[in-house]
Amino acid sequence: MNNEEIKILLDRYKEGLATEAELALLESWYLSDEDTLPPEMSMEERVAAVDQVWAKLEPKKMALWPRLIAASAVLLVVSIGLYFGIVYKTGKVSDTPITLQNDIKPGSNKAQLTLANGKVIDLNGLKSGVGVHADRLAYDDGTAVVAKGNDIKNNSTMQMALKTPNGGTYKLNLPDGSVVWLNAASTLKFPASFAGLKFRKVQLSGEAYFEVKHDHQKPFQVETAGQLIEDLGTGFNVNAYSDEETIKTTLVEGSLRIGEVILKPGEQASGSGSQIRISKADLEESIGWKNGYFVFQNEHISSVMRKVARWYNVEVVYDGEIPDDEFGGRVARTANVSQLLNKLELTNKVHFKIQGRRITVRK
Repeated sequence: MNNEEIKILLDRYKEGLATEAELALLESWYLSDEDTLPPEMSMEERVAAVDQVWAKLEPKKMALWPRLIAASAVLLVVSIGLYFGIVYKTGKVSDTPITLQNDIKPGSNKAQLTLANGKVIDLNGLKSGVGVHADRLAYDDGTAVVAKGNDIKNNSTMQMALKTPNGGTYKLNLPDGSVVWLNAASTLKFPASFAGLKFRKVQLSGEAYFEVKHDHQKPFQVETAGQLIEDLGTGFNVNAYSDEETIKTTLVEGSLRIGEVILKPGEQASGSGSQIRISKADLEESIGWKNGYFVFQNEHISSVMRKVARWYNVEVVYDGEIPDDEFGGRVARTANVSQLLNKLELTNKVHFKIQGRRITVRK
Protein backbone atom coordinates (compact mmCIF):
# COMPACT_ATOMS: atom_id res chain seq x y z
CA MET A 1 0.00 0.00 0.00
CA ASN A 2 1.13 3.53 -0.65
CA ASN A 3 1.16 6.26 1.99
CA GLU A 4 -2.18 7.75 0.96
CA GLU A 5 -3.93 4.36 1.15
CA ILE A 6 -2.42 3.73 4.58
CA LYS A 7 -3.55 7.16 5.78
CA ILE A 8 -7.12 6.52 4.64
CA LEU A 9 -7.22 3.15 6.39
CA LEU A 10 -5.75 4.59 9.60
CA ASP A 11 -8.39 7.34 9.59
CA ARG A 12 -11.17 4.80 9.08
CA TYR A 13 -9.75 2.63 11.86
CA LYS A 14 -9.52 5.59 14.24
CA GLU A 15 -13.18 6.44 13.59
CA GLY A 16 -14.29 2.83 14.03
CA LEU A 17 -15.47 2.57 10.41
CA ALA A 18 -12.98 0.10 8.90
CA THR A 19 -14.39 -3.08 7.36
CA GLU A 20 -12.93 -6.52 8.10
CA ALA A 21 -11.11 -6.50 4.76
CA GLU A 22 -9.64 -3.07 5.48
CA LEU A 23 -8.59 -4.16 8.96
CA ALA A 24 -6.84 -7.20 7.48
CA LEU A 25 -4.94 -4.95 5.07
CA LEU A 26 -3.99 -2.59 7.86
CA GLU A 27 -2.90 -5.46 10.08
CA SER A 28 -0.76 -6.85 7.27
CA TRP A 29 0.89 -3.45 6.78
CA TYR A 30 1.55 -3.05 10.49
CA LEU A 31 2.99 -6.53 10.92
CA SER A 32 5.30 -6.13 7.94
CA ASP A 33 6.43 -2.78 9.31
CA GLU A 34 6.85 -4.19 12.83
CA ASP A 35 9.26 -6.83 11.51
CA THR A 36 11.77 -4.03 11.02
CA LEU A 37 11.66 -3.08 14.71
CA PRO A 38 14.22 -4.81 16.99
CA PRO A 39 12.44 -7.13 19.48
CA GLU A 40 14.34 -5.65 22.42
CA MET A 41 12.80 -2.20 21.84
CA SER A 42 10.84 -0.84 24.81
CA MET A 43 7.20 0.24 24.55
CA GLU A 44 8.27 3.89 24.57
CA GLU A 45 10.67 3.23 21.70
CA ARG A 46 7.98 1.39 19.74
CA VAL A 47 5.56 4.28 20.30
CA ALA A 48 8.19 6.68 18.96
CA ALA A 49 8.91 4.43 15.97
CA VAL A 50 5.25 4.15 14.96
CA ASP A 51 4.86 7.90 15.54
CA GLN A 52 7.59 8.42 12.93
CA VAL A 53 5.77 6.18 10.44
CA TRP A 54 2.49 8.03 10.99
CA ALA A 55 4.25 11.38 10.74
CA LYS A 56 5.43 10.46 7.23
CA LEU A 57 1.82 10.08 6.12
CA GLU A 58 0.67 13.58 7.03
CA PRO A 59 3.22 15.54 9.08
CA LYS A 60 1.16 18.67 9.72
CA LYS A 61 -1.98 16.86 10.80
CA MET A 62 -0.26 14.21 12.88
CA ALA A 63 1.73 16.79 14.80
CA LEU A 64 -1.53 18.08 16.26
CA TRP A 65 -2.69 14.71 17.58
CA PRO A 66 -2.48 14.31 21.37
CA ARG A 67 0.32 12.04 22.49
CA LEU A 68 -2.21 10.03 24.45
CA ILE A 69 -4.13 9.05 21.32
CA ALA A 70 -0.98 7.92 19.55
CA ALA A 71 0.15 5.90 22.55
CA SER A 72 -3.29 4.34 22.99
CA ALA A 73 -3.39 3.36 19.34
CA VAL A 74 0.00 1.65 19.60
CA LEU A 75 -1.04 -0.18 22.76
CA LEU A 76 -4.05 -1.53 20.86
CA VAL A 77 -1.77 -2.50 17.98
CA VAL A 78 0.56 -4.42 20.27
CA SER A 79 -2.38 -6.10 22.06
CA ILE A 80 -4.40 -7.22 19.04
CA GLY A 81 -2.31 -6.56 15.93
CA LEU A 82 -4.33 -3.44 15.04
CA TYR A 83 -7.35 -5.67 14.53
CA PHE A 84 -10.07 -4.08 16.65
CA GLY A 85 -10.42 -1.26 19.18
CA ILE A 86 -11.84 -3.53 21.88
CA VAL A 87 -9.52 -5.56 24.09
CA TYR A 88 -10.15 -8.15 26.77
CA LYS A 89 -7.61 -9.08 29.41
CA THR A 90 -7.93 -12.85 28.83
CA GLY A 91 -9.55 -15.26 26.41
CA LYS A 92 -9.38 -16.26 22.76
CA VAL A 93 -10.32 -14.05 19.86
CA SER A 94 -13.45 -14.97 17.95
CA ASP A 95 -13.36 -14.63 14.18
CA THR A 96 -17.12 -15.07 13.72
CA PRO A 97 -18.95 -11.79 13.10
CA ILE A 98 -22.31 -11.19 14.73
CA THR A 99 -25.30 -12.35 12.70
CA LEU A 100 -27.83 -9.56 12.35
CA GLN A 101 -31.41 -9.49 11.21
CA ASN A 102 -31.09 -5.73 11.02
CA ASP A 103 -28.69 -3.03 12.14
CA ILE A 104 -29.27 0.02 14.32
CA LYS A 105 -27.89 3.47 13.65
CA PRO A 106 -26.25 5.51 16.41
CA GLY A 107 -27.85 8.39 18.28
CA SER A 108 -27.75 11.95 17.03
CA ASN A 109 -28.61 15.54 17.91
CA LYS A 110 -32.18 15.49 19.17
CA ALA A 111 -33.91 17.06 22.15
CA GLN A 112 -37.06 18.78 23.35
CA LEU A 113 -37.12 22.16 25.06
CA THR A 114 -40.03 22.79 27.43
CA LEU A 115 -40.90 26.41 28.16
CA ALA A 116 -42.38 27.75 31.39
CA ASN A 117 -45.83 27.91 29.80
CA GLY A 118 -45.68 24.18 29.02
CA LYS A 119 -44.98 24.65 25.33
CA VAL A 120 -42.73 21.86 24.02
CA ILE A 121 -40.35 22.55 21.14
CA ASP A 122 -38.73 19.78 19.11
CA LEU A 123 -35.26 21.17 18.46
CA ASN A 124 -33.65 20.95 15.03
CA GLY A 125 -31.41 17.89 14.85
CA LEU A 126 -29.28 19.51 12.15
CA LYS A 127 -28.19 22.26 14.57
CA SER A 128 -25.28 21.82 16.97
CA GLY A 129 -26.96 23.48 19.95
CA VAL A 130 -29.45 26.02 21.27
CA GLY A 131 -29.04 29.17 23.36
CA VAL A 132 -31.40 30.82 25.85
CA HIS A 133 -31.02 34.59 25.67
CA ALA A 134 -32.73 37.45 27.49
CA ASP A 135 -35.73 37.60 25.16
CA ARG A 136 -35.33 34.89 22.56
CA LEU A 137 -34.23 31.38 21.68
CA ALA A 138 -31.63 30.87 18.98
CA TYR A 139 -29.55 28.03 17.61
CA ASP A 140 -25.76 28.23 17.74
CA ASP A 141 -25.62 29.44 14.15
CA GLY A 142 -27.78 32.46 15.05
CA THR A 143 -31.03 31.31 13.46
CA ALA A 144 -34.14 31.72 15.57
CA VAL A 145 -35.96 28.77 17.07
CA VAL A 146 -39.24 28.92 15.19
CA ALA A 147 -42.18 27.89 17.36
CA LYS A 148 -45.36 29.65 18.32
CA GLY A 149 -45.21 31.13 21.80
CA ASN A 150 -41.47 30.65 22.22
CA ASP A 151 -40.73 34.17 23.47
CA ILE A 152 -38.51 34.21 26.55
CA LYS A 153 -39.03 36.83 29.22
CA ASN A 154 -36.18 37.88 31.46
CA ASN A 155 -37.77 36.28 34.53
CA SER A 156 -35.91 34.05 36.98
CA THR A 157 -39.17 32.48 38.19
CA MET A 158 -39.73 30.87 34.79
CA GLN A 159 -38.42 27.31 34.72
CA MET A 160 -37.41 25.62 31.49
CA ALA A 161 -36.22 22.10 30.71
CA LEU A 162 -34.06 20.51 28.04
CA LYS A 163 -34.68 16.79 27.59
CA THR A 164 -32.81 14.31 25.41
CA PRO A 165 -34.39 10.93 24.61
CA ASN A 166 -32.60 7.61 24.33
CA GLY A 167 -30.47 8.05 21.22
CA GLY A 168 -30.23 11.83 21.61
CA THR A 169 -27.70 14.45 22.67
CA TYR A 170 -27.71 18.26 22.59
CA LYS A 171 -25.74 21.33 23.62
CA LEU A 172 -27.29 24.18 25.60
CA ASN A 173 -26.01 27.72 26.11
CA LEU A 174 -27.44 29.03 29.38
CA PRO A 175 -28.42 32.69 29.95
CA ASP A 176 -25.21 33.38 31.92
CA GLY A 177 -22.93 32.14 29.13
CA SER A 178 -22.26 28.73 30.66
CA VAL A 179 -22.44 25.76 28.28
CA VAL A 180 -23.92 22.32 28.94
CA TRP A 181 -23.62 19.17 26.82
CA LEU A 182 -26.45 16.76 27.60
CA ASN A 183 -25.96 13.03 27.04
CA ALA A 184 -28.73 10.62 26.01
CA ALA A 185 -31.77 10.03 28.27
CA SER A 186 -31.05 13.14 30.34
CA THR A 187 -32.97 16.18 31.55
CA LEU A 188 -31.71 19.59 32.66
CA LYS A 189 -34.07 22.05 34.37
CA PHE A 190 -33.01 25.68 34.63
CA PRO A 191 -34.44 29.21 35.04
CA ALA A 192 -34.96 31.41 31.99
CA SER A 193 -32.77 33.99 33.73
CA PHE A 194 -30.35 33.96 36.65
CA ALA A 195 -30.96 37.67 37.38
CA GLY A 196 -31.90 38.37 41.00
CA LEU A 197 -30.96 34.89 42.19
CA LYS A 198 -28.40 34.14 44.90
CA PHE A 199 -27.28 30.97 43.13
CA ARG A 200 -27.33 29.84 39.51
CA LYS A 201 -28.98 26.50 40.22
CA VAL A 202 -29.88 23.84 37.66
CA GLN A 203 -31.30 20.35 38.19
CA LEU A 204 -29.92 17.31 36.38
CA SER A 205 -31.04 13.75 35.86
CA GLY A 206 -28.86 11.68 33.56
CA GLU A 207 -25.45 12.88 32.41
CA ALA A 208 -24.06 16.24 31.36
CA TYR A 209 -20.75 18.03 30.88
CA PHE A 210 -20.59 21.63 32.15
CA GLU A 211 -18.34 24.53 31.19
CA VAL A 212 -19.30 27.19 33.70
CA LYS A 213 -18.73 30.91 33.37
CA HIS A 214 -17.14 32.08 36.61
CA ASP A 215 -19.04 34.48 38.89
CA HIS A 216 -17.78 34.39 42.48
CA GLN A 217 -20.76 36.46 43.65
CA LYS A 218 -23.25 33.97 42.22
CA PRO A 219 -21.98 30.36 42.44
CA PHE A 220 -23.24 27.79 39.96
CA GLN A 221 -24.99 24.77 41.48
CA VAL A 222 -26.01 21.43 39.99
CA GLU A 223 -28.64 19.54 41.94
CA THR A 224 -29.10 15.80 41.36
CA ALA A 225 -31.27 13.24 43.13
CA GLY A 226 -28.59 12.66 45.75
CA GLN A 227 -26.11 15.54 45.59
CA LEU A 228 -25.65 19.28 45.45
CA ILE A 229 -22.58 20.25 43.46
CA GLU A 230 -21.27 23.80 43.68
CA ASP A 231 -19.02 24.95 40.89
CA LEU A 232 -16.43 27.65 41.37
CA GLY A 233 -15.79 28.23 37.65
CA THR A 234 -14.76 24.99 35.98
CA GLY A 235 -15.28 22.21 33.46
CA PHE A 236 -16.77 19.05 34.92
CA ASN A 237 -18.90 15.99 34.14
CA VAL A 238 -21.81 14.68 36.19
CA ASN A 239 -23.16 11.15 35.70
CA ALA A 240 -26.40 10.87 37.67
CA TYR A 241 -28.49 8.26 35.86
CA SER A 242 -31.12 6.68 38.09
CA ASP A 243 -30.15 3.16 36.94
CA GLU A 244 -26.51 3.56 37.95
CA GLU A 245 -25.32 2.52 41.41
CA THR A 246 -23.69 5.84 42.24
CA ILE A 247 -23.41 9.45 41.15
CA LYS A 248 -20.03 10.25 39.61
CA THR A 249 -18.72 13.80 39.35
CA THR A 250 -15.45 14.29 37.49
CA LEU A 251 -13.50 17.55 37.57
CA VAL A 252 -11.54 18.39 34.42
CA GLU A 253 -10.41 21.90 35.32
CA GLY A 254 -11.02 24.57 37.93
CA SER A 255 -12.55 23.90 41.33
CA LEU A 256 -15.65 22.09 42.55
CA ARG A 257 -17.34 21.65 45.93
CA ILE A 258 -19.53 18.69 46.89
CA GLY A 259 -20.72 19.11 50.46
CA GLU A 260 -17.59 19.71 52.51
CA VAL A 261 -15.27 18.22 49.88
CA ILE A 262 -13.31 20.33 47.39
CA LEU A 263 -12.35 18.48 44.21
CA LYS A 264 -9.10 19.15 42.38
CA PRO A 265 -8.64 18.75 38.61
CA GLY A 266 -8.31 15.10 37.64
CA GLU A 267 -10.33 13.84 40.62
CA GLN A 268 -13.66 12.01 40.68
CA ALA A 269 -16.24 11.95 43.47
CA SER A 270 -18.41 8.83 43.68
CA GLY A 271 -21.43 8.37 45.93
CA SER A 272 -24.41 10.38 47.08
CA GLY A 273 -25.32 12.52 50.06
CA SER A 274 -22.52 12.60 52.63
CA GLN A 275 -21.11 9.24 51.49
CA ILE A 276 -18.53 10.38 48.95
CA ARG A 277 -15.33 8.66 47.85
CA ILE A 278 -12.60 10.64 46.07
CA SER A 279 -10.36 8.91 43.54
CA LYS A 280 -8.13 9.72 40.59
CA ALA A 281 -10.29 10.14 37.49
CA ASP A 282 -9.82 8.54 34.11
CA LEU A 283 -10.69 11.64 32.11
CA GLU A 284 -10.73 9.86 28.76
CA GLU A 285 -13.35 7.44 30.06
CA SER A 286 -15.37 10.04 31.96
CA ILE A 287 -15.84 12.51 29.10
CA GLY A 288 -15.36 10.15 26.17
CA TRP A 289 -19.07 10.46 25.30
CA LYS A 290 -18.72 14.25 24.89
CA ASN A 291 -15.76 13.72 22.55
CA GLY A 292 -17.65 11.21 20.43
CA TYR A 293 -16.42 7.90 21.85
CA PHE A 294 -17.40 5.01 24.07
CA VAL A 295 -14.41 4.44 26.34
CA PHE A 296 -14.57 1.32 28.50
CA GLN A 297 -12.04 0.67 31.27
CA ASN A 298 -12.36 -2.76 32.93
CA GLU A 299 -16.12 -2.39 32.67
CA HIS A 300 -18.71 -5.07 33.38
CA ILE A 301 -20.89 -6.03 30.42
CA SER A 302 -24.05 -4.82 32.19
CA SER A 303 -22.54 -1.33 32.51
CA VAL A 304 -21.44 -1.39 28.86
CA MET A 305 -24.92 -2.40 27.73
CA ARG A 306 -26.63 0.34 29.75
CA LYS A 307 -24.62 2.85 27.73
CA VAL A 308 -25.48 1.01 24.52
CA ALA A 309 -29.19 1.03 25.41
CA ARG A 310 -29.24 4.79 26.00
CA TRP A 311 -27.28 5.79 22.90
CA TYR A 312 -28.85 3.39 20.40
CA ASN A 313 -32.34 3.56 21.93
CA VAL A 314 -32.62 -0.21 22.28
CA GLU A 315 -33.91 -2.73 24.81
CA VAL A 316 -31.26 -5.02 26.28
CA VAL A 317 -32.21 -8.46 27.63
CA TYR A 318 -30.03 -11.28 28.95
CA ASP A 319 -30.40 -14.91 27.93
CA GLY A 320 -29.25 -17.01 30.88
CA GLU A 321 -26.46 -15.99 33.23
CA ILE A 322 -25.02 -12.49 32.78
CA PRO A 323 -21.36 -12.77 31.70
CA ASP A 324 -19.11 -11.81 34.61
CA ASP A 325 -16.29 -10.42 32.49
CA GLU A 326 -14.69 -6.98 32.21
CA PHE A 327 -14.07 -5.22 28.94
CA GLY A 328 -11.90 -2.33 27.84
CA GLY A 329 -11.49 -0.35 24.65
CA ARG A 330 -12.62 2.62 22.61
CA VAL A 331 -15.29 2.79 19.89
CA ALA A 332 -16.64 5.79 17.97
CA ARG A 333 -20.22 6.68 18.90
CA THR A 334 -20.86 7.32 15.21
CA ALA A 335 -20.63 3.57 14.51
CA ASN A 336 -23.70 1.42 13.98
CA VAL A 337 -24.48 -0.85 16.90
CA SER A 338 -23.31 -3.96 15.00
CA GLN A 339 -19.77 -2.56 14.81
CA LEU A 340 -19.60 -2.11 18.57
CA LEU A 341 -21.14 -5.52 19.30
CA ASN A 342 -18.85 -7.26 16.82
CA LYS A 343 -15.85 -5.84 18.64
CA LEU A 344 -17.17 -7.13 21.96
CA GLU A 345 -17.84 -10.55 20.42
CA LEU A 346 -14.20 -10.82 19.34
CA THR A 347 -13.35 -11.57 22.97
CA ASN A 348 -15.38 -14.79 22.64
CA LYS A 349 -16.75 -14.06 26.13
CA VAL A 350 -20.08 -12.56 25.11
CA HIS A 351 -22.45 -12.90 22.15
CA PHE A 352 -25.39 -10.90 20.85
CA LYS A 353 -28.53 -11.24 18.79
CA ILE A 354 -30.36 -8.25 17.33
CA GLN A 355 -34.08 -8.42 16.61
CA GLY A 356 -35.77 -5.13 15.86
CA ARG A 357 -34.69 -2.78 18.63
CA ARG A 358 -33.97 -5.58 21.08
CA ILE A 359 -30.45 -6.85 21.79
CA THR A 360 -30.13 -10.23 23.49
CA VAL A 361 -26.90 -10.82 25.42
CA ARG A 362 -25.59 -14.30 26.19
CA LYS A 363 -22.33 -16.05 26.99
